[in-house]
Amino acid sequence: MVSFIIRLHYIHFCTIPINPYAFKILLEIFLFMNAQIVDKLYEKYAWIIISAIGVLTILGGLPHALGVNTDPTTAESIVGIALSDLKALNPMFFDLYDFYFRFGGWSDVGFAFLMTVISSTAYRKGERWAWYTLWIVPIYFLGSAAIIMSVGPSAMGLLPFLALFTILPLLGLLLPFRKFFPKGEK
Repeated sequence: MVSFIIRLHYIHFCTIPINPYAFKILLEIFLFMNAQIVDKLYEKYAWIIISAIGVLTILGGLPHALGVNTDPTTAESIVGIALSDLKALNPMFFDLYDFYFRFGGWSDVGFAFLMTVISSTAYRKGERWAWYTLWIVPIYFLGSAAIIMSVGPSAMGLLPFLALFTILPLLGLLLPFRKFFPKGEK
C-alpha cells in the first residue's frame, strides 16, 4: 500500500491508504486535467483532420488515375456532348482529355500522399516547417474551387465538397496555433 496525501485548498491535509494502481490512475487524471502539463485535445489531435482529408483525396484520386471517370456528367456538360461521342468524333482530342484526366488523378494522389505523411509525422510532432507547408492544403482546394467556378454552372455540384475540404484544413491548422507558436516566444 502507498499513502496518498490529499491537499484541499492548500489548507487541509489527510492521509489515505491507496492501491498503487489506483494511485497511477489518479496521477494520470491529474496530469490530464492540468492544462499546463498536457496538450489540449484539439492541439494534440488536429493533425487527424488534415490526414483524413489526405486519405479521402487519395481515395478520390485513385479512380481518376486509373482512368475511371466517377462523374462523367460534369465533363459532358462542359464539352456539350457525351464522352463516348467525343471519343468517336475526335479520338485525338479524347486522348488529350484522357491524358489530363489521368494525370490530374495521379497529381491528386501524390499531393494527398505527401499531405498525409507530413500531417501524421512532422505536423503531429509540432514541427513548425510542417505547419507552414500544410497551408498549401486549403490553398489547393480553394484554387480548385476557383477553377470549378470559372467553368460555369455545370460543375457547381463539386463546390460543397471543395468548401468543406478548404474549411476543415483551416481548422486543423488554426486550432493548434499555440502548439507551433507558444506565448512568450520571439
